[in-house]
Amino acid sequence: MNIIEFIESPALLNDRTLSPAQKMVLKSIYGLALTAEELTLFKQTTALEVYQPREWSECTMILGRRAGKSDKLASSIAIYEAVARDHKASKGEMPVVMIVASELERQSRIVFRYVLKKLEASPVLRKMIRRQTSTEIELTNGVLIQVYPANMARIRGASLACFIGDEAAWWKSEGKSIDKDVIDAARPGLSFEHSKLIKISTPYWQRGEIWSDFKEYYGKANDHVLVFRGSTELFNPSFSKRKLEAAKARDVVAYETEFLAHFRTGLSGMYDPMTIDKAVNLDRPMELEWREGLKYAAFVDVAGGGGKDSYAVAIGHLEDSRIVIDVVRSRAPKFNPEDETRLAAELLKKYRIKTVRGDKFSGDFALHVFAKNEITYERAEKPKSALYLEAEGSFNTGVVDLPNRAVLIEQLKSLVRKVRAGGRDSVDTDSGQPEDEANVVAGLIELLSTRGCAYFHLLPTIVRSSIYGESSEDRMARESIGWLLDKKPAALTEEDALIAEIEKEEKEILAELEKEKKSEGHISHGWGK
Repeated sequence: MNIIEFIESPALLNDRTLSPAQKMVLKSIYGLALTAEELTLFKQTTALEVYQPREWSECTMILGRRAGKSDKLASSIAIYEAVARDHKASKGEMPVVMIVASELERQSRIVFRYVLKKLEASPVLRKMIRRQTSTEIELTNGVLIQVYPANMARIRGASLACFIGDEAAWWKSEGKSIDKDVIDAARPGLSFEHSKLIKISTPYWQRGEIWSDFKEYYGKANDHVLVFRGSTELFNPSFSKRKLEAAKARDVVAYETEFLAHFRTGLSGMYDPMTIDKAVNLDRPMELEWREGLKYAAFVDVAGGGGKDSYAVAIGHLEDSRIVIDVVRSRAPKFNPEDETRLAAELLKKYRIKTVRGDKFSGDFALHVFAKNEITYERAEKPKSALYLEAEGSFNTGVVDLPNRAVLIEQLKSLVRKVRAGGRDSVDTDSGQPEDEANVVAGLIELLSTRGCAYFHLLPTIVRSSIYGESSEDRMARESIGWLLDKKPAALTEEDALIAEIEKEEKEILAELEKEKKSEGHISHGWGK
């Protein structure tokens, strides 16, 4: 009995309401013959020119919302695989048909009810239910149907006859996309001859397993993954046209994603996860101690303690052309912001830091509370989106040295770049989760990158300071030049030799300026500290 006969049989699922597109997808997965209408739909939804009947072990369906993904497709495939297929399990082995929904218990319960109600409605299938819990249905043929929220731990070790990822593009844990991790955990368990990996989802952004399958296999003849893409209207013609029109009028971009099954082109990961992984130094301690001869800088994100934002601070230095992040700390709410500022100030003093930079949004509070702790607070001129964007170059060129700090790594990987009106990029977390550690690290990277910029860009500051006195920005620039000019490179490359020549010229300029100051009686104490 094939899957369509199984679904339409009055004694089994007794469902004759499949749309032409839904029926075509199911027939294609199992290599059944297609009608002329279904062949047209196959070409339309796969972008393939030729239909070659064969059973597929892996299939990805990228469909609009309310296209029947859970009810008509996922639950029907699960029951068919559990009841009608002989998986030839070894003695004592229990084949598992597993549906993984979103990380939300509510969504997994909905999918579980679809499966249970279909089994209970059948005079034949209801007799096969041996035992059930809130997440499992054990059948008399020895097969176990499980429906879980996205969680790697529950998947490992199972002998999977079929794994179905429902809304896989939206799986998250603590703000981090986990679709690849969960599916990678499932693959080793697909050990039966006809085991299937089915991914069904409305698309989201151009990243993750669903996007990877679309990019790699959609419209390309291959033997690995059969990929479909179709709109809500195509797969569920009965869905309200009025609701579709209202959704389009409300938000065109969301409409195209949710109902036309288009990936969002204005949404992408801020950083390549591999570049973040490469930046993590596994051979160093979580925090590096203060060292003589290094110039440290710090960036802080002050929070009020009552919302969802954490209080975060990062300390780092430049060393051998690398941006080393020595310390990252954060405190989740609830907390007293004055107490956290005192602790932050104590930490800064251990690294001989007298000035810390932070965003403008803390108002005068940060300014005053740090002053009480003998630390000067300077407001960053650039918003956090600009800091994230500018840090991208440092990550891509591999000059950042990060601690192996899980919260920081997850926050950096969860950042999303969005194209706003006018073509300007903005950066935020994908799910609105905290990003405070990522924020202070990006701010610190920008601050330390400024210290390592082309030296001639700082000369106007030096000249201005010598004539008009030194502002806080000038002092930071002057300290940067002092740090750079005191550096003694070894094993000069051709590029290093050029830099050394520039340093020599700048030292001569600085010497002339000092000479002029002394002649005028304006000696600037602490130069180059």
